[in-house]
Amino acid sequence: MGINDWRWLAVAVALWLLVMVSAVAVINVVHTSRLKLNQLELAKRQTGVYQVAWGQYRLEQGTLATYSRVELIAQKKLGMKVPELSEMVIIQ
Repeated sequence: MGINDWRWLAVAVALWLLVMVSAVAVINVVHTSRLKLNQLELAKRQTGVYQVAWGQYRLEQGTLATYSRVELIAQKKLGMKVPELSEMVIIQ
């Protein structure tokens, strides 16, 4: 083998190594992107769960704050009542 043959062999080996390194890099990037996509899908599902829970909380909060419920608790637990007209004093 002559010196030119060794050069071509060295170039071929170097190119082959570069192709292998590139292939491993592509595999790594694809794997990482799939992991990130899975994490994104999990986060989206969790967001949906949180949105449902938030809606239920807001509904419960609205139910607990209704006027009739507050009035009922005021009457039963605190012994409050609506005053009669004769008990009312109007200030001008």
